[in-house]
Amino acid sequence: MLARRERFEMLVKDLVGRFSQSDERKIRDALAAFLKVTEIPVSYLNPASRYHPVVIFKKRFGGIEKSVMVSLLELKILNRYNMPGWRREVEFRLDRDVVLREQVGGVEAVLIGDPSLLTRLRDVVVRILQQMNVRPRNFVMFYNHVYMDFGNNKFIHLEIRGSDLVVRLVNLNFTEASRLLGKAIPYLDSVFGNKNIDFYKLLFVYSSETAGTFDWFFHRYIMPRLNPEQREFLEDMQDYRNFIRLLYSYISRLNKDRIGDEIGIQVRRRANPNRPLEIGIAFTNRGIEVKRYPGTITISLMV
Repeated sequence: MLARRERFEMLVKDLVGRFSQSDERKIRDALAAFLKVTEIPVSYLNPASRYHPVVIFKKRFGGIEKSVMVSLLELKILNRYNMPGWRREVEFRLDRDVVLREQVGGVEAVLIGDPSLLTRLRDVVVRILQQMNVRPRNFVMFYNHVYMDFGNNKFIHLEIRGSDLVVRLVNLNFTEASRLLGKAIPYLDSVFGNKNIDFYKLLFVYSSETAGTFDWFFHRYIMPRLNPEQREFLEDMQDYRNFIRLLYSYISRLNKDRIGDEIGIQVRRRANPNRPLEIGIAFTNRGIEVKRYPGTITISLMV
Protein backbone atom coordinates (compact mmCIF):
# COMPACT_ATOMS: atom_id res chain seq x y z
CA MET A 1 0.00 0.00 0.00
CA LEU A 2 2.84 2.37 0.92
CA ALA A 3 4.69 1.58 -2.31
CA ARG A 4 1.54 2.29 -4.32
CA ARG A 5 1.06 5.59 -2.51
CA GLU A 6 4.64 6.52 -3.30
CA ARG A 7 4.09 5.63 -6.98
CA PHE A 8 0.96 7.79 -6.97
CA GLU A 9 2.85 10.78 -5.58
CA MET A 10 5.74 10.26 -8.01
CA LEU A 11 3.29 10.08 -10.93
CA VAL A 12 1.62 13.34 -9.85
CA LYS A 13 5.03 14.98 -9.68
CA ASP A 14 5.98 13.68 -13.15
CA LEU A 15 2.70 14.89 -14.67
CA VAL A 16 3.03 18.33 -13.08
CA GLY A 17 6.47 18.50 -14.71
CA ARG A 18 4.91 17.67 -18.08
CA PHE A 19 2.10 20.22 -17.71
CA SER A 20 2.20 22.98 -15.08
CA GLN A 21 2.19 23.51 -11.33
CA SER A 22 -1.30 25.03 -11.54
CA ASP A 23 -2.61 21.66 -12.77
CA GLU A 24 -1.43 19.70 -9.72
CA ARG A 25 -4.74 19.70 -7.85
CA LYS A 26 -6.73 18.68 -10.91
CA ILE A 27 -4.22 15.95 -11.82
CA ARG A 28 -4.31 14.57 -8.28
CA ASP A 29 -8.13 14.61 -8.15
CA ALA A 30 -8.46 13.08 -11.61
CA LEU A 31 -6.07 10.21 -10.87
CA ALA A 32 -7.85 9.41 -7.60
CA ALA A 33 -11.24 9.48 -9.37
CA PHE A 34 -10.06 7.27 -12.25
CA LEU A 35 -8.62 4.75 -9.78
CA LYS A 36 -12.04 4.62 -8.10
CA VAL A 37 -13.64 3.90 -11.50
CA THR A 38 -11.23 0.98 -12.09
CA GLU A 39 -12.58 -0.65 -8.89
CA ILE A 40 -16.18 -0.73 -10.17
CA PRO A 41 -16.80 -4.26 -11.55
CA VAL A 42 -18.77 -3.21 -14.65
CA SER A 43 -16.82 -0.05 -15.46
CA TYR A 44 -15.13 0.55 -18.79
CA LEU A 45 -11.77 0.79 -17.02
CA ASN A 46 -12.03 -2.25 -14.75
CA PRO A 47 -8.92 -4.38 -15.39
CA ALA A 48 -10.92 -7.61 -14.93
CA SER A 49 -11.97 -7.08 -18.56
CA ARG A 50 -8.35 -8.04 -19.40
CA TYR A 51 -7.77 -4.63 -20.90
CA HIS A 52 -5.15 -2.33 -19.43
CA PRO A 53 -6.84 0.90 -18.19
CA VAL A 54 -5.14 4.02 -19.57
CA VAL A 55 -5.95 7.70 -19.11
CA ILE A 56 -4.66 10.26 -21.60
CA PHE A 57 -4.11 13.66 -20.05
CA LYS A 58 -4.30 16.49 -22.57
CA LYS A 59 -3.86 20.24 -22.45
CA ARG A 60 -3.46 22.92 -25.09
CA PHE A 61 -0.63 25.42 -24.74
CA GLY A 62 -1.32 28.08 -27.35
CA GLY A 63 -1.34 26.30 -30.69
CA ILE A 64 0.28 23.15 -29.30
CA GLU A 65 -1.59 20.29 -27.60
CA LYS A 66 0.38 18.24 -25.11
CA SER A 67 -0.68 14.65 -24.47
CA VAL A 68 0.57 12.20 -21.82
CA MET A 69 -0.61 8.58 -21.47
CA VAL A 70 -0.75 7.06 -17.98
CA SER A 71 -1.21 3.47 -16.80
CA LEU A 72 -3.80 3.27 -14.04
CA LEU A 73 -2.56 -0.20 -13.12
CA GLU A 74 1.12 0.58 -12.80
CA LEU A 75 0.77 4.31 -12.01
CA LYS A 76 3.39 5.40 -14.48
CA ILE A 77 3.72 7.40 -17.68
CA LEU A 78 3.59 5.29 -20.82
CA ASN A 79 5.64 5.58 -23.98
CA ARG A 80 5.96 3.54 -27.15
CA TYR A 81 8.37 1.13 -25.42
CA ASN A 82 6.15 0.19 -22.46
CA MET A 83 2.73 0.64 -24.05
CA PRO A 84 0.37 -2.27 -23.25
CA GLY A 85 -1.05 -3.96 -26.34
CA TRP A 86 -4.57 -4.54 -25.03
CA ARG A 87 -5.77 -1.35 -23.44
CA ARG A 88 -8.82 0.82 -22.90
CA GLU A 89 -8.25 4.54 -23.10
CA VAL A 90 -10.13 7.55 -21.83
CA GLU A 91 -9.19 11.20 -22.32
CA PHE A 92 -9.10 13.83 -19.60
CA ARG A 93 -8.60 17.41 -20.80
CA LEU A 94 -6.98 19.47 -18.08
CA ASP A 95 -8.18 22.70 -19.69
CA ARG A 96 -11.84 21.57 -19.87
CA ASP A 97 -12.81 18.49 -17.87
CA VAL A 98 -13.52 18.52 -14.14
CA VAL A 99 -13.62 16.23 -11.13
CA LEU A 100 -16.30 17.11 -8.59
CA ARG A 101 -17.14 15.53 -5.26
CA GLU A 102 -20.55 16.63 -4.06
CA GLN A 103 -24.00 15.56 -2.94
CA VAL A 104 -26.45 14.93 -5.77
CA GLY A 105 -30.03 14.34 -4.71
CA GLY A 106 -28.79 13.67 -1.19
CA VAL A 107 -26.28 11.02 -2.34
CA GLU A 108 -22.48 11.27 -2.23
CA ALA A 109 -21.19 11.43 -5.79
CA VAL A 110 -18.02 11.75 -7.82
CA LEU A 111 -18.50 13.46 -11.20
CA ILE A 112 -15.85 13.17 -13.93
CA GLY A 113 -15.94 14.71 -17.38
CA ASP A 114 -17.02 17.65 -19.53
CA PRO A 115 -18.91 20.17 -17.32
CA SER A 116 -21.72 20.74 -19.86
CA LEU A 117 -22.36 16.97 -20.21
CA LEU A 118 -22.21 16.47 -16.44
CA THR A 119 -24.77 19.24 -15.92
CA ARG A 120 -27.25 17.53 -18.24
CA LEU A 121 -26.68 14.10 -16.74
CA ARG A 122 -26.83 15.46 -13.20
CA ASP A 123 -30.33 16.82 -13.83
CA VAL A 124 -31.48 13.44 -15.18
CA VAL A 125 -29.95 11.54 -12.27
CA VAL A 126 -31.58 13.86 -9.70
CA ARG A 127 -34.99 13.04 -11.20
CA ILE A 128 -34.16 9.32 -11.22
CA LEU A 129 -33.13 9.43 -7.54
CA GLN A 130 -36.39 11.19 -6.65
CA GLN A 131 -38.36 8.23 -8.08
CA MET A 132 -36.29 5.42 -6.54
CA ASN A 133 -37.48 3.33 -3.60
CA VAL A 134 -33.92 2.90 -2.30
CA ARG A 135 -31.15 5.33 -3.13
CA PRO A 136 -27.59 4.11 -3.67
CA ARG A 137 -24.91 4.58 -1.03
CA ASN A 138 -22.98 6.63 -3.55
CA PHE A 139 -22.45 6.86 -7.27
CA VAL A 140 -19.87 7.81 -9.86
CA MET A 141 -20.82 9.82 -12.95
CA PHE A 142 -18.11 9.07 -15.48
CA TYR A 143 -18.71 10.93 -18.75
CA ASN A 144 -21.81 9.12 -20.19
CA HIS A 145 -21.84 6.45 -17.48
CA VAL A 146 -23.50 6.41 -14.07
CA TYR A 147 -22.44 3.70 -11.61
CA MET A 148 -24.79 3.39 -8.61
CA ASP A 149 -23.28 1.54 -5.64
CA PHE A 150 -25.73 -0.29 -3.33
CA GLY A 151 -23.09 -1.98 -1.18
CA ASN A 152 -21.96 -5.63 -1.10
CA ASN A 153 -20.53 -5.20 -4.60
CA LYS A 154 -24.01 -4.56 -6.07
CA PHE A 155 -24.27 -1.92 -8.79
CA ILE A 156 -26.72 -0.52 -11.31
CA HIS A 157 -24.95 0.90 -14.36
CA LEU A 158 -26.71 3.40 -16.59
CA GLU A 159 -25.10 4.36 -19.90
CA ILE A 160 -26.79 7.47 -21.30
CA ARG A 161 -26.13 8.81 -24.80
CA GLY A 162 -28.69 11.34 -26.00
CA SER A 163 -32.03 9.53 -26.06
CA ASP A 164 -30.40 6.08 -25.75
CA LEU A 165 -30.22 4.19 -22.45
CA VAL A 166 -28.41 0.97 -21.57
CA VAL A 167 -29.02 -0.61 -18.16
CA ARG A 168 -26.65 -3.21 -16.69
CA LEU A 169 -27.01 -4.99 -13.36
CA VAL A 170 -24.06 -6.22 -11.29
CA ASN A 171 -24.76 -8.86 -8.62
CA LEU A 172 -28.45 -7.89 -8.69
CA ASN A 173 -31.32 -9.89 -10.13
CA PHE A 174 -34.25 -8.22 -11.88
CA THR A 175 -36.54 -8.45 -8.84
CA GLU A 176 -33.99 -6.79 -6.55
CA ALA A 177 -33.25 -4.07 -9.09
CA SER A 178 -36.97 -3.42 -9.62
CA ARG A 179 -37.52 -2.97 -5.89
CA LEU A 180 -34.59 -0.59 -5.67
CA LEU A 181 -35.52 1.55 -8.66
CA GLY A 182 -39.30 1.56 -8.17
CA LYS A 183 -41.06 4.31 -10.14
CA ALA A 184 -37.73 5.34 -11.67
CA ILE A 185 -38.30 2.47 -14.16
CA PRO A 186 -41.41 3.93 -15.87
CA TYR A 187 -39.75 7.35 -15.61
CA LEU A 188 -36.75 6.06 -17.57
CA ASP A 189 -39.14 4.44 -20.03
CA SER A 190 -40.82 7.80 -20.67
CA VAL A 191 -37.62 9.84 -20.95
CA PHE A 192 -35.48 7.64 -23.20
CA GLY A 193 -36.49 6.45 -26.64
CA ASN A 194 -34.12 3.53 -27.17
CA LYS A 195 -33.39 1.06 -24.38
CA ASN A 196 -31.61 -2.29 -24.20
CA ILE A 197 -33.08 -5.74 -23.64
CA ASP A 198 -32.28 -5.82 -19.91
CA PHE A 199 -34.21 -2.59 -19.41
CA TYR A 200 -37.32 -4.08 -21.02
CA LYS A 201 -37.04 -7.20 -18.85
CA LEU A 202 -36.71 -4.93 -15.84
CA LEU A 203 -39.78 -2.99 -16.97
CA PHE A 204 -41.74 -6.26 -17.27
CA VAL A 205 -40.68 -7.33 -13.77
CA TYR A 206 -41.70 -3.93 -12.38
CA SER A 207 -45.07 -4.08 -14.15
CA SER A 208 -45.83 -7.53 -12.72
CA GLU A 209 -45.63 -6.32 -9.11
CA THR A 210 -49.24 -5.06 -8.99
CA ALA A 211 -52.41 -5.53 -11.03
CA GLY A 212 -52.48 -1.80 -11.73
CA THR A 213 -48.94 -1.61 -13.13
CA PHE A 214 -49.52 -4.73 -15.23
CA ASP A 215 -52.70 -3.21 -16.69
CA TRP A 216 -50.63 -0.13 -17.63
CA PHE A 217 -47.93 -2.33 -19.20
CA PHE A 218 -50.46 -4.39 -21.18
CA HIS A 219 -52.18 -1.35 -22.65
CA ARG A 220 -48.94 0.46 -23.41
CA TYR A 221 -46.87 -2.38 -24.88
CA ILE A 222 -49.09 -5.37 -25.74
CA MET A 223 -52.51 -4.16 -26.85
CA PRO A 224 -51.25 -1.73 -29.56
CA ARG A 225 -49.02 -4.46 -31.05
CA LEU A 226 -51.58 -7.25 -31.32
CA ASN A 227 -52.38 -8.42 -34.82
CA PRO A 228 -56.03 -8.26 -35.99
CA GLU A 229 -56.73 -11.90 -35.08
CA GLN A 230 -55.34 -11.52 -31.56
CA ARG A 231 -57.19 -8.24 -31.04
CA GLU A 232 -60.47 -9.73 -32.27
CA PHE A 233 -60.04 -12.69 -29.90
CA LEU A 234 -59.79 -10.33 -26.91
CA GLU A 235 -62.52 -7.97 -28.05
CA ASP A 236 -64.92 -10.89 -28.45
CA MET A 237 -64.72 -11.45 -24.69
CA GLN A 238 -67.47 -9.88 -22.62
CA ASP A 239 -64.82 -8.02 -20.59
CA TYR A 240 -61.25 -8.45 -21.74
CA ARG A 241 -60.05 -6.63 -18.62
CA ASN A 242 -61.05 -9.73 -16.66
CA PHE A 243 -58.66 -11.60 -18.94
CA ILE A 244 -55.88 -9.11 -18.12
CA ARG A 245 -56.49 -9.60 -14.41
CA LEU A 246 -56.44 -13.38 -14.87
CA LEU A 247 -53.25 -13.17 -16.91
CA TYR A 248 -51.68 -11.02 -14.20
CA SER A 249 -52.47 -13.67 -11.57
CA TYR A 250 -50.40 -16.17 -13.61
CA ILE A 251 -47.56 -13.77 -14.41
CA SER A 252 -47.24 -12.64 -10.79
CA ARG A 253 -46.36 -16.24 -9.87
CA LEU A 254 -43.56 -16.56 -12.43
CA ASN A 255 -39.93 -16.60 -11.34
CA LYS A 256 -39.12 -13.28 -13.01
CA ASP A 257 -35.39 -13.63 -12.36
CA ARG A 258 -35.25 -16.58 -14.74
CA ILE A 259 -37.28 -15.21 -17.63
CA GLY A 260 -35.73 -15.59 -21.05
CA ASP A 261 -36.02 -13.28 -24.00
CA GLU A 262 -39.65 -14.27 -24.58
CA ILE A 263 -42.82 -14.99 -22.61
CA GLY A 264 -45.21 -17.34 -24.45
CA ILE A 265 -48.92 -17.16 -23.56
CA GLN A 266 -51.59 -19.62 -24.71
CA VAL A 267 -55.28 -18.81 -24.10
CA ARG A 268 -58.04 -21.40 -24.65
CA ARG A 269 -61.73 -20.59 -24.60
CA ARG A 270 -64.00 -23.17 -23.01
CA ALA A 271 -66.42 -22.71 -25.90
CA ASN A 272 -63.76 -23.63 -28.46
CA PRO A 273 -60.63 -25.05 -26.78
CA ASN A 274 -59.22 -26.38 -30.06
CA ARG A 275 -58.55 -22.88 -31.39
CA PRO A 276 -56.32 -21.25 -28.79
CA LEU A 277 -54.93 -17.74 -28.92
CA GLU A 278 -51.16 -17.44 -28.68
CA ILE A 279 -49.23 -14.31 -27.81
CA GLY A 280 -45.44 -14.04 -27.63
CA ILE A 281 -43.97 -11.14 -25.62
CA ALA A 282 -40.39 -10.76 -26.84
CA PHE A 283 -37.77 -8.54 -25.21
CA THR A 284 -35.24 -7.07 -27.66
CA ASN A 285 -32.78 -4.21 -27.93
CA ARG A 286 -35.33 -2.56 -30.25
CA GLY A 287 -38.16 -2.70 -27.72
CA ILE A 288 -40.95 -5.12 -26.79
CA GLU A 289 -42.33 -7.11 -29.70
CA VAL A 290 -45.59 -9.08 -29.81
CA LYS A 291 -45.49 -12.30 -31.84
CA ARG A 292 -48.30 -14.40 -33.27
CA TYR A 293 -46.57 -17.68 -32.42
CA PRO A 294 -44.16 -17.80 -29.45
CA GLY A 295 -41.29 -20.25 -29.53
CA THR A 296 -42.20 -21.72 -26.12
CA ILE A 297 -45.40 -21.59 -24.10
CA THR A 298 -44.70 -20.17 -20.63
CA ILE A 299 -48.28 -19.67 -19.47
CA SER A 300 -51.39 -21.60 -20.51
CA LEU A 301 -54.84 -20.59 -19.26
CA MET A 302 -58.49 -21.13 -20.07
CA VAL A 303 -61.19 -18.43 -20.14
